[in-house]
Amino acid sequence: NLAPMAAGMCLVGHIVSDLDTFDITECLMKLPMDELFQIVTGDLGKLEGCYLYYDRKKNKWIRSGKTSGDGDAACFAGRGNKHEQNARCKDEMRKHPLYARYPAFGVDNVGAREGYFENLDMYCAMSFHSKSDVTALCSHDLENSLFVWSGETMEEIKKKGGVLQKHQLDAVSYLWELCYDLLLARSDNISVSPGFESFGLRVNAKKRKLDNDEVVYW
Repeated sequence: NLAPMAAGMCLVGHIVSDLDTFDITECLMKLPMDELFQIVTGDLGKLEGCYLYYDRKKNKWIRSGKTSGDGDAACFAGRGNKHEQNARCKDEMRKHPLYARYPAFGVDNVGAREGYFENLDMYCAMSFHSKSDVTALCSHDLENSLFVWSGETMEEIKKKGGVLQKHQLDAVSYLWELCYDLLLARSDNISVSPGFESFGLRVNAKKRKLDNDEVVYW
């Protein structure tokens, strides 16, 4: 599914031009100008999916993130409020680089500060409304299907129990988070502990032990 993701990010204009002039350490995502990206505010805050943090003082992208699931706080606005609260908490600073490097203004931090949380803008990368029609995201082999849901992938997701579509939307959101994370400049990226591991890497590690089985990567 990396190929359709790459195509999608190009179609919406998020990827830099003249890509062959950039090296692997540079940011491959355009800056948030000309309404290419939308700041999370108003009704946009009710959506779920992948978000980005942009340091407007230093003009650089620093983090991708995922939010989806159960409850009112699973949306962009809920996740943003949680980040804002954590930026004032020393315990969270010790666990997460985002809060240590970008603590709230006026709060003592426990690491080398690179800026203040108030300097960050939260942008929408890709999103969906969980109560709207998400067939294109969750269907397989239909005319409007955007992703491939292999038998192996579906088997692993079904093991989680609960509502299948909810888990599929979680997996899509993790995929978005991963792909946008790969676009960030290595020196600026403070994302850690990606949650997509439970949907892919753990399964792949198990499958690598089976010599004769075909491995299908999500």
